[in-house]
Amino acid sequence: MTDGGNMRPLQFTHFGAAGWKITDGETVILLDPYLSRVRFQGRRYGPHDATEIPDDPRPVVKMSEPAGHDTATIDRHVPKADFIILSHSHFNHAMDIPYIANKTGAVVIGTESTCNIAINGGVPDEQIHAVRGGEDYQYETFSIRVIPSLHSALSCKLYKDFGTIPVQDDPLCLDDYVEGGTLAYLIRIGGREVLLFGSMNFIEREVEGLRPDVAFIASAPPRLDIHDYTARLMRCLGQPPLVVATHWDDQGLPFGAPQDKALAHTDAFIQEVKAASPDTEVFVPRHFQTLALDAQGRMRVVN
Repeated sequence: MTDGGNMRPLQFTHFGAAGWKITDGETVILLDPYLSRVRFQGRRYGPHDATEIPDDPRPVVKMSEPAGHDTATIDRHVPKADFIILSHSHFNHAMDIPYIANKTGAVVIGTESTCNIAINGGVPDEQIHAVRGGEDYQYETFSIRVIPSLHSALSCKLYKDFGTIPVQDDPLCLDDYVEGGTLAYLIRIGGREVLLFGSMNFIEREVEGLRPDVAFIASAPPRLDIHDYTARLMRCLGQPPLVVATHWDDQGLPFGAPQDKALAHTDAFIQEVKAASPDTEVFVPRHFQTLALDAQGRMRVVN
């Protein structure tokens, strides 16, 4: 945790799923910016089909088919980006990165699979920084420690999603977006340390001793397949002052659809955090809400 010198306000805007915009007012960093909200059908792990709602205007996309980008939503919410960091390469984390990177000129940081998604989408080589975990890179306005991590144990621990996304000429189908390895990130920006997870799992020895000012923790029900997930993580991180629940929503629903069922599951996550770390303040942001962290370390919802 930082000690109070040269603190600048930060803002965090939730894009749904594990997606975030992080900015100090100068640099804009995106984590897992998935805004296309595909109405998928036939997924192997997790929910097999997107949740059905009346009068859903979105086309059904089979996992054996490519999906288009919701460019209108992306353009509305991502006018600028300097960096895009990816926790892993499933479509509901990574499919929008080529469009965003080509539109904004952002640098893409991620695994070989993530880099190949960018290459397949025509992102120039100079905008692609490959990492595998263990790197600690300094950029002009922030630094980033890349942390080896683990994906959630989906489908009652029957999750088997091996391989690497290849470089290819044909458009990627939804099923082509294999995990490709999972990473977490510690970003040092604005005088703060921000820890970011994109899935409901972690490697204890890799995060033991980190002291982030704010931790973004994936909180959906698959966390329950991991032994003592929330309490163990709180202990590893020294009971962080601020926790933000991420990856809590039903990503098969379009933006604007009710998320009551998914939100109800976050109550148990909050209780788990509080049981292990009573002084931690927990936030569960809705889609496109912005959290502001001021120079004194206070967090509030600004919209």
